[in-house]
Amino acid sequence: LSGMVADLALVLNLLIIMAALALIQATLTLPGIAGIVLTIGMAVDANVLIFERVREELRAGKTVRAAIDGGFGKAFLTIVDANITTLIAAVVLFQFGTGQVKGFAVTLSIGVLASMFTAIFVSRAIFEAYLEHKTVEKLSI
Repeated sequence: LSGMVADLALVLNLLIIMAALALIQATLTLPGIAGIVLTIGMAVDANVLIFERVREELRAGKTVRAAIDGGFGKAFLTIVDANITTLIAAVVLFQFGTGQVKGFAVTLSIGVLASMFTAIFVSRAIFEAYLEHKTVEKLSI
């Protein structure tokens, strides 16, 4: 289940990035692709962080729902902190960079915002929806 949730969140992340780039009519260049690749890495890291926290909660003997709530709660500040730090770096790159560096900064900023949204809200919503319809006694993470 957790792998499927991570995959769905990652695909949605890419779709949001592509939609945002299309919306601002951005041309995808090599630095832009690098920004997307970095964003994918950060999104995977966020999902790993969340699932590790959920696993810790499960090991502590909590129910599946309590483990998911606790795991997302414990990972939230770490994910937000890492992404805000990256956004600050992207703003600096955009402010002081030239052409292609600005493109990298724009793509990275869009990707980081999309990654935060998908990791924190979408992944949790998928878990919640699944738990609403099925009784889960054991979660494989």
